[in-house]
Amino acid sequence: MAQVGLHPSVRPRPSAAKKTAYAANQIAVNMLWQAFNAVAVYDYVAYHGVSAVRLSSGLIVYGVLNALFNLVAGHVSDRTRTRFGRRIPYVAVASIPYGVCFALLFSPPHLTKAGLVVYFLAMTFLFDLAFTFAVLNANALYPEMYTDPRDRAYVSALQQVFGIVGLIAGVALSKSLGQSLGWSRMAWIFAAVAVASMYVSLWGSFETDQPVEPFRLREALRETFRNRAFLWYVAASFLVQFTTTLFTTASSFYTSYVVRLSPLQNSLFLGGIFLVAMPVAFVWARAAIRYGAARSAMVAIALYACIEALLLVDRSPASVLATGLCLGVPVAGFMVLLNMLLAEVIDLDARRTGRRREGMYLGVNGCIVRLGLSLQYAVMAIFFAVSGYRAGAEVQPPSAIQGFRLLLGLVPALFLAVAFGCMRVYHRMLRREGA
Repeated sequence: MAQVGLHPSVRPRPSAAKKTAYAANQIAVNMLWQAFNAVAVYDYVAYHGVSAVRLSSGLIVYGVLNALFNLVAGHVSDRTRTRFGRRIPYVAVASIPYGVCFALLFSPPHLTKAGLVVYFLAMTFLFDLAFTFAVLNANALYPEMYTDPRDRAYVSALQQVFGIVGLIAGVALSKSLGQSLGWSRMAWIFAAVAVASMYVSLWGSFETDQPVEPFRLREALRETFRNRAFLWYVAASFLVQFTTTLFTTASSFYTSYVVRLSPLQNSLFLGGIFLVAMPVAFVWARAAIRYGAARSAMVAIALYACIEALLLVDRSPASVLATGLCLGVPVAGFMVLLNMLLAEVIDLDARRTGRRREGMYLGVNGCIVRLGLSLQYAVMAIFFAVSGYRAGAEVQPPSAIQGFRLLLGLVPALFLAVAFGCMRVYHRMLRREGA
C-alpha cells in the first residue's frame, strides 16, 4: 500500500547532507529522554533513598498536568508566524534549557528526602517543558519537509540511526557512566552532546510558506478528533509507547535484582537492542514502502510481545542478552513506522481541511503518550506497593523478583494485543479510503 503524501507544486529538494543534518536531532531526543526514563527514578530511589511510592505518585500527577502542555505547545506552534518560520525559532530557543535542566536533575543539592522529591518533580517539569517545545517543533518539520513516500521512509530510517546512537547512550550507557563517573558528570556530558546535535539539525531544517489562516484552539481540537484514522493510530501508539517506556524504566530493576548483570553486561543488554535495530531500521523502511506502514507495524507489535515474554523465563545473563538482541528487531520497526504513520495521518487531515497542522497532531499525540507515562507510573506505584519491594535493599524478596518478571514479560503482552487490534482497524480504514 502506497503511503499518503501531499505534493505542492514548489518545494525545495533537500540534499543528502541536509537530510543527514536534520536527522541528527534524534541524538538529543533519545539520549536525554531515554536516560531520564532509564535511570532518573532509579538514581533517586536506589542512591538517594527516596520513597519509590511517593516518587511514582508524584509523577502520576505531574504526567497528567504536563500532558496538557503538549496540546498548548502544538497549537501555539501552528499559530506562530515569524520571519524565521513556525517551528525553527522554538527549536533554537528551547534546546539549551532542555539540556541544562536535564543536567540539574542529576545534580541535586543536599536536601531532606521530602525535599528531594520536590526537587525531582520541579526539575522534571522544567526539563519536560523544554523537551516539549524543542522536540515537538523539531519533529513537526518532518512531515512538512518530506512529502514523497520514499524520502519519508529514508529520512525516518536515517533518524533512527541517529536515534539509536542516542538510545545506546541514554539507555545502555547512562547507568554505567553514572555509576563510574558520577551521575552529575554523566548528565552534563549528555546535555552538551544533546544541545550540539539540536543545532546541527537546525542547519538541515527548512519550512514552507503556509499562508492559510490556522484554526482556533476549539476548532483545531474538534477537527483533530474528527479524524478517525488518527484516533485509531494514537490508541495503538499510546499502547506501544507505554510498553516500551515501561520496559526502559523497569529493566534497570530487572537486571539488578532478577537476573543480575554487571555494568558491562547491562550495557551490552540494552545496547545490543539498538545495535541490532540500527541496520534493521532500513529493512522496516523498505517493508513500509512495499507493504504499507500499518501492516508492517502489526508485524512489529506481534514480534515485540512474543520476544519480551521470554523475560518471564530467562535465568542467566546469556539468555537475557540473547533476548535483548532479539528485541532490537521490533524496536527498530516502532522507531521507523510510528513516525511514518503519524505523517500519513497528518496528510489525510490536510487533504480534508486544507491546512497542515503538524503541531496540533504532535501535541495531541504527545498529550496522550504522556498520559501513558502516568499509566506507567501508576503501574509502577502499584507494583512497588504490593510486591514487597524494599527501596535501597541489596536483595529483594521473592515476591518482588517474580513481580518484575510479570511486569516485563506478561503486562506488555496484554497492552500490545489491544494495540494490534487498533492498528488492524486503522489499516482497514485506510484501505477503504484508497490511501
